Amino acid sequence: MTKRAAFLDRDGTIIADVGYPSHPEQVRLEPHAAEGLKLLQRHGYALVVVSNQSGIARGKLTLDDANRVNAELQRQLRIGGVSIDAFYLCPHRDDDDCECRKPKPGLINRAIAEHRYDREGSVAIGDRPRDVEAGRNAGVRTVRIVGGPHAEERGSVEADYDAGDLLAAAQWIVTEDEKEHRAVS
Repeated sequence: MTKRAAFLDRDGTIIADVGYPSHPEQVRLEPHAAEGLKLLQRHGYALVVVSNQSGIARGKLTLDDANRVNAELQRQLRIGGVSIDAFYLCPHRDDDDCECRKPKPGLINRAIAEHRYDREGSVAIGDRPRDVEAGRNAGVRTVRIVGGPHAEERGSVEADYDAGDLLAAAQWIVTEDEKEHRAVS
């Protein structure tokens, strides 16, 4: 059986969205993020960050800066007993017309191909409409974290579920998995 994955936006979903974070000191976990990720991991989900990082193309940070921010995120999560399985970043701007920039599904599709994740059992979680659209475009379930700085943004599709934070998202996902398991049994 292939493993399911939770494809997670980084800024505004796992860490506070501070606008182009380029220094490890800027990494602050969102409330209940570690608990939500731990719940998903305990229920067999690989944790995969899929993040637009246009600040690289804009010259606001380097790929090394983004990698240092990711390393600090990983360090903080490990304190809580959680580990991100993989990081996928898109360094392009919207007008670069790449295949990896959300709402296109390139990052998710690449992770599925490289790690052989179960597409049908996986889920995309993020705080912006483009995160939901990327998940839909990749053919996975979607959860939107609502209430943050991008709460007023509207996209072309609705998420399967709106959650107040990453813990609430994880609880919904686990509950839905249990319902599906009972229906199949």
